[in-house]
Order: sequence, then structure tokens, then C-alpha cells
Amino acid sequence: MVKVFLSCSSHDQTYIKYIIDDLLTLPEKYKLFYFLPPYKKDIPIDNILERLYEIDLFILFITNNSLNSQFVQRELKQAIYLNNLNRIKEICPISLDNSIDVFQDSRIPEYIKNRIHLSESPLKTVQIVRNFILNY
Repeated sequence: MVKVFLSCSSHDQTYIKYIIDDLLTLPEKYKLFYFLPPYKKDIPIDNILERLYEIDLFILFITNNSLNSQFVQRELKQAIYLNNLNRIKEICPISLDNSIDVFQDSRIPEYIKNRIHLSESPLKTVQIVRNFILNY
């Protein structure tokens, strides 16, 4: 089984739910993990970060909301740490907001800047995500 973590801001949930709905058609060998409202009662961030130890692939949806989210930033920091340890096979950052200069924005770690995919539409995002996941 390939476990895929989707990291995003809850403020972007309409866009992200479109992506998730499409991904639910992936073969059963892929399992998605994400946290969007309505949340299960009081899930501590530490529980989410611990879940990352079980993940194979980490997908980051880059928006101003996600870059300003302390939860997303902590998830990303942990994912980078685990990627360096070869616990997470790969990180796939996708910019959903063309107003963000992904190469200059200080909220984006240098570690992922050269890996960022740019997407101008939900359909393009689905294609990027599906291609990334189906490589595993």
C-alpha cells in the first residue's frame, strides 16, 4: 500500500475537495491522508506529525493560506526531516496561486523550491497529483 499525505490549509478546502474527489478513483493500493473540516474532535498536531512516519508520499498544496498556516508549516518541516531520513520517499509541492513567487517567497523552504510544480487550474492540479502518485 502506498500512503499519501495531502498537506493543505482548511481555508482552501473547496479547491482541495475537488482534488480529493478525483483521487478517490485511484486504485485501492493508494491510501490518502488529509485533515479538512469537519475535524475529528481535538486532533493534536503531534498526532498528525506522528502519522507522517507512516507516509510514503507527501503532497503540499501551496497557497497563501497554507504558507501562513502554522500547522501546514509544521507538517512540511516534519516531511522534509523524514525525507532526509528516507522515511518519506518524495515530496511534491504544487503552487496553486500564481501570485506567489515560489522562488523568492521566504515562507517556502529552499529544500523544496526546485521541486515546485505550478498549476493554473484544478484540472492541471489533478493531473500533476495523479502522475506523481501513479509513479509509485
